[in-house]
Amino acid sequence: MNKKISIALSFLLLSSVILLSGCGCRSTVSSRQVSLEVWGLFDDSDTMAKAIGEYRKRNPAIKDIQYKKLTIDSYENDLRDALAAGNGPDVFLIHNSWLAKHQDKLFPAPDQIVNAKQAQDTFVDVVSQDFVKDSKVYALPLSVDSLALFSNKDLLNQAGISSPPRTWAEFDEAVTKITKVDSFGNILISGAAMGASSDAGAGEGKINRATDILTAIMMQAGTQMYDEKRKAAAFADFTEESLANKNQVPPGQAALSYYTKFSNRDNKEYCWNALMHNSVDSFIEGQTAMTLNYSWLLPKIQAKAPKLNLGISTLPQNMDKSGKGLNINFANYWGYAVSKNKVIQSDSSSAASGNVQATNEERTAEAWKFVRYLTMPPAFSQVSSTESAAYDPAKEYAENQKKPVARRDLIEKQKSDVLMAAFAEGNLIAKSWPQPDNLAVEKIFDDMIDNVALKNDDPNKAIEQAQNSVNLLIKK
Repeated sequence: MNKKISIALSFLLLSSVILLSGCGCRSTVSSRQVSLEVWGLFDDSDTMAKAIGEYRKRNPAIKDIQYKKLTIDSYENDLRDALAAGNGPDVFLIHNSWLAKHQDKLFPAPDQIVNAKQAQDTFVDVVSQDFVKDSKVYALPLSVDSLALFSNKDLLNQAGISSPPRTWAEFDEAVTKITKVDSFGNILISGAAMGASSDAGAGEGKINRATDILTAIMMQAGTQMYDEKRKAAAFADFTEESLANKNQVPPGQAALSYYTKFSNRDNKEYCWNALMHNSVDSFIEGQTAMTLNYSWLLPKIQAKAPKLNLGISTLPQNMDKSGKGLNINFANYWGYAVSKNKVIQSDSSSAASGNVQATNEERTAEAWKFVRYLTMPPAFSQVSSTESAAYDPAKEYAENQKKPVARRDLIEKQKSDVLMAAFAEGNLIAKSWPQPDNLAVEKIFDDMIDNVALKNDDPNKAIEQAQNSVNLLIKK
């Protein structure tokens, strides 16, 4: 009996040694190290250095994180080619309108890392609208940007306007007070950059983000950009509410007519034409009193016109005197996503040290843990010390880079920031729509504006033609 017990103990001891040494069995996850490549667009590597360094300290599974800044002009094509070849980035930026056309290339977050409910509770509503599909999270943002009203306070003061317009009715009134036109019809001072497309001429008369401005006005008017099944565009159609109210024209057409009236010489709000400098330059030069744009315009204004008496306020809303109407803004931003597949290169140094190359499943999991750490509150990520727990990459990013926040828990503080408050408030009511191809849709909307503003087409004809063009894109 003693001999049998001795043999059994020896066998157990030997088995323990084999298991602890890793011989004859699959390596544990802790022995697998992952190297991540991150592609960005607007931030230099120095901007991301601290966040990456802190994360590497707390996560031994990460061997290295390389950040690469690309240029916007070729980014989508470069990304598409790299992902198709299997050697693209692990983590990369996607535009908030890209999910429909790039979903097949993306790996959604595992529920145990980030689930749809957590994303909905953590970020402003538009993030879930854009990046959550079928209860899966496909991307998360460091920042969300929405439209705000930039105003030259000196020009407003000279016109006797004490505060920036908060409704479009007030906006119209301000435009008529500020705009100065000579006897030949030349615009000397424009009340606002409104009424033209994004590509009206070779830079002359161009209104930056014109299609976004128009889309915001359309949504505020009650326009349904898609039908109920989201199978076809519907922005040219009557809605149930507009039919019930016996409106003469669909809300989308009314919004198009409103926007283009500012470039109509026969209209009392006439303030823009193709002879003007583009909207950004005209505002910086002090020739235009108001323009609608995103927070990215701030550094350019501060650099080129440091003495400009700048005011930033919320996007005017479609409210009547009784306060009835829709409070809606339009979002334009980017989020970090994870590539679905990647050809993992063998690493001889890892093999020599006893570490086994991570699988694609482990790569995507670690990539999503990094995105979670980068964008969500620290409590969602495992930390190794109190100091690490206090570090919040998204909060520091917003403060250092002067970007509007995407997270709900950070908005209240940013409301007290003179420069960021309007964007933070706008993010709470921001919306978007799932465009089949954002660049193609932008061109279609620009053509629609030109057809009315430059060719004097009937707005009904122009918007119907635009809707048909978008539906052709959807069917491709």
